[in-house]
Amino acid sequence: MKPKNSVNEILDALASQQQRGETSLITRIEPDLIEEAMNALRSYRKLFAPVIPGLTDTVPIYAAYEQMRQEDVTQHTILLLVECQTTEEFREAIGRMPIRKSSDWRSFSTTEPADLY
Repeated sequence: MKPKNSVNEILDALASQQQRGETSLITRIEPDLIEEAMNALRSYRKLFAPVIPGLTDTVPIYAAYEQMRQEDVTQHTILLLVECQTTEEFREAIGRMPIRKSSDWRSFSTTEPADLY
């Protein structure tokens, strides 16, 4: 799965997953699309996780996603894997966003430190 290049592609991919009856809604995006995705997916719970191809252990990311899904089964939760070259690239993209009081910050140890938002 390659990163999506626009919010419309993200929305199309998620709609396609829902039409197929999938309950796990997962897509890859580029760091520059985090804020747009956040705004476009307001009615969903979202988990943004940095993924460095070939380095990131995604097991803790998927575990956190499943935990979030189980905490509130009445609301769709989307996992947005943010494909980055470094975790710093992810942190910079998150740092440009306005602070949201409802945001959750979680850190998981992997081969490369990952922050989930």
